[in-house]
Amino acid sequence: MSRNLPLSPAAIAAAALRIADADGLDAVSMRRVAGEFGVSAMALYRHVADRSALLLLMADAATKDYALLPARDLSWQETLAHLADAQWRAFTAHPWLLRIILTPRRLVNMATPDEVELVLSRLGSAGLSEDEGFDCLLGISAAVIGTASITAAAHFGAPGKADDSDPSGHPHWTPDAVEQHPRAARFQAQGISYSGSRRSLDFFVANFIAGVEQQLTQAPGAPTRPVSRKEENETQQ
Repeated sequence: MSRNLPLSPAAIAAAALRIADADGLDAVSMRRVAGEFGVSAMALYRHVADRSALLLLMADAATKDYALLPARDLSWQETLAHLADAQWRAFTAHPWLLRIILTPRRLVNMATPDEVELVLSRLGSAGLSEDEGFDCLLGISAAVIGTASITAAAHFGAPGKADDSDPSGHPHWTPDAVEQHPRAARFQAQGISYSGSRRSLDFFVANFIAGVEQQLTQAPGAPTRPVSRKEENETQQ
C-alpha cells in the first residue's frame, strides 16, 4: 500500500505497476490505483490526465531498470546485442508491458530519442546507410517483441483475451498427421519456454549481426545482400 506516500506521477505509476505485476494490466484502473493511496480517483487526475497517460508512465517505470544503452561505449555489434537483451528482460519481467507497447493503431516506443540517436549513429559509423540502420533497429526490436509475445501468450494466454482452447486439438495436429511428420512433432512437443525462447532469440540476434558484418566486409562492387521485393519493383518501373 502507498497510503503514506504523497501523490505524484512517479508514485502513482509505481503503484499501478505493482498492481499490474500482481493481477495483470486489466486490473489497473484509476479507482484501483487511488485505493492504494486511500484517496478518490478524482485526486489522481490532478497528476495523471487519464488511464492512457498512466499506462505510458507505467511503461517508463517498468523499463527504467533496463537501459537500452549502458553508460559505457560499445561497438555497434554489442549495441544491438544489448538492445535485444534489455528489451527481452523488460518484457519477461513485466509481460503486461507488451500490451502497452503494442497499442492498437500505433507502436509505443520504449526508447528515448537520445538512445535511438546513439544506436543509429553507431550503425552509421560502422558504414551502414541511414535506412539500413533503421532496418537493424526495427529488425532487432521486432524479433524481441515477437518472441516475447509468443512466449507470454503460451504462458498467460493471448493478451487481453481468455483462451481455454487446446492448441494440440487443432485439426492440423491430429495423431495421424503428427506421426507422419516426426520433425514437426518434435517441434510441437518441445513447447514454448522462456529459456527456449531466449535461446532462439540469441541465435537470431547473433546471426543477424553476423549477416550485417558480412555485408560491411564485402568487396566494393560485390553483391552485398538480396534485393528486396520493393527495390525489385522500383527497378522494373
